[in-house]
Amino acid sequence: MKRVFLLYGLLFLGVTPGLVAQEKSAQTDLRYGKYLSVSTLLDYQGSRDQGVSPLIYRGLLFGGMAELGFEGTRWDIAIDGGVGVGESSVEKVATFFSETTTFFYNGRFLYKFWDKDEGKFDFRAGLHLGGYSSQRVTPAFLNASVAWESINTLFATGKLNWRTSHEQSAGKFLFIRQRAGTRHIKFSTQLSLPMLNSAWRPDYAYIDDFSDGESDIFNNNKLQFGGLRFHWRSDGYYYLLNGNVLRFTYLWDAQRSPGEINRLELSHHQVQVGMMIRLN
Repeated sequence: MKRVFLLYGLLFLGVTPGLVAQEKSAQTDLRYGKYLSVSTLLDYQGSRDQGVSPLIYRGLLFGGMAELGFEGTRWDIAIDGGVGVGESSVEKVATFFSETTTFFYNGRFLYKFWDKDEGKFDFRAGLHLGGYSSQRVTPAFLNASVAWESINTLFATGKLNWRTSHEQSAGKFLFIRQRAGTRHIKFSTQLSLPMLNSAWRPDYAYIDDFSDGESDIFNNNKLQFGGLRFHWRSDGYYYLLNGNVLRFTYLWDAQRSPGEINRLELSHHQVQVGMMIRLN
């Protein structure tokens, strides 16, 4: 797994000089466009599955995300997906481990309702459909050691953007040659509040004997509506002269599934660093 991430990082660094080299036409408004984004992610998660244990497992996930997005003077639309793989643990008398593979996916559709100073500030709002599906393997849970679950939420969301710019003189940063010109920078923060939350997860306790190779763990899953989930992210964008964008993202996601006894509580603190490649 480490080799995979190392190879991905080398490829990302290898293509970066080419992505920053060519310059866009002066008539192009670099603040808006269609983008294909690729980024690496580091996710610190905490989880407590009260159906089998009161302990909180904490650990890191490593992975990547891809996004197809459009930002115009009115609309802001993005669809993304990615994967994170890692291990969590808890130490109580002994150390217990849990291996996790998580698939993230989101769709955001926002419309601009307010702006100020010729677009320097603007506020956009709309809908955000966000979810993740995970496989958790926790040997200490014995016959409940393997769990598949999917958390999906329809949010009402609002996003505040702040744009600024500065004049860049010609020079060189590390191995990247910098051309003179206007550099645009944007900071944004987005809060999503739940309208409808669902959890598809095990309905404990498992009593199947999985050793016969015929049991289907999905038969034990149950779809429930309710619970709570909050999603907040902040982004920093640095626009290059060729229209591509360097982006840094911090994301916080916390949820609690419905139910009292069989309740899943999860939190994610996620950092993403990537490149937005302009498509138009």
